[in-house]
Amino acid sequence: MNSTLKMSLLNYQHLQQQIRDKLFEIAFKVKCFNKSGDLDISRYAESYFRLLFNIIYQKKGWHFEKAIKINQDTYDLYDKENKVCIQITSNNRSGKKSSTINSFEERDHSKDYSTLVILFISESKPKQEVKTGKYDYIDYNIIEFCSLIEATCDQKSLLEIRDVLFENFNFPTIDKGKKKITGDAKVSQREFLRRKKIEADLKKELVIAEYWKKFDHEKLAKEPFRKFKDDRFILRSIDDDVYPNGGDNAKWSRTFMYDFYEKGILIDLGACINYFAAVNDQTDEWYILEYEEREKELPDGYNKKQIIVLAKLPYKNIVYFQDGDEYYNDYHLFCKYEGVKNSPFEEIIYRYENGLGYYWDELDVTKKIER
Repeated sequence: MNSTLKMSLLNYQHLQQQIRDKLFEIAFKVKCFNKSGDLDISRYAESYFRLLFNIIYQKKGWHFEKAIKINQDTYDLYDKENKVCIQITSNNRSGKKSSTINSFEERDHSKDYSTLVILFISESKPKQEVKTGKYDYIDYNIIEFCSLIEATCDQKSLLEIRDVLFENFNFPTIDKGKKKITGDAKVSQREFLRRKKIEADLKKELVIAEYWKKFDHEKLAKEPFRKFKDDRFILRSIDDDVYPNGGDNAKWSRTFMYDFYEKGILIDLGACINYFAAVNDQTDEWYILEYEEREKELPDGYNKKQIIVLAKLPYKNIVYFQDGDEYYNDYHLFCKYEGVKNSPFEEIIYRYENGLGYYWDELDVTKKIER
């Protein structure tokens, strides 16, 4: 029996939609990175898309490796045995397409490769025609890439692709002040392994097993906190000595988890509050509306957007966690308060609702008007 028949038609369609939604989300995030000044974000995605291409073409016997650095202006992945190479880029301008093809031809790569593929991690791609004689040329935008997966992959392959996307795909963070990708200061191997163990233990403990089977995919995309067994938790400093009492010296609070991000957990600082911002369509300047301002007319050029306020809690600042105590049944996360404003957070971000119920786009914090 064909493996795709082992899964109901409804579940099979649901699986395809999960993959499509995740790839669209990735393309959305890439777009945001580009707007933040990082036009080379795709190089961080090469390893993951390599896994996807290897799953897509495994029945053909194709297996792609990452290219050495000198070739990265022409192709990022290659399979010499089957003579196929792939460029992965977030730059969907016609100049990128032309420069890749010109470089391929100038370096005479057609001697080694009979097929050149470009994957544009975006909803669109350049439209100019390509006339080649010595090699075949194929390109995909993210929508066409989804269609390729659906047309090529059986149930087993789709499940493998879903696992890659939902378990492994991460983005680096951007230092928006310096407009470049930054990483942590050099850490020891022991500390690195500690962080990875904290990450693995938290995802195992906090998340509902196979949550993607239990919730509608669209609802999960709009409300990612549903993946948690209980999104409410107690955030505690390892230096706090007043818990469970409060007061000015208390370094603990009851708050809510929203989602994971590449280095930790996103915390919803306003989970019980509806926030709105006034955003200038021309300058992108914005400010948070006070409660009494929400129903008033905004200044000319400003529109009201509903927003969520999220804090990034990195794994490096999480020391220990436990499942409740005699005071609160919620999970307790014990942290180093070495982040912004004497908190455990490395950054505060603001996302706005896009009109369809998704909170994917971020407001530029450098254009926030403090009042």
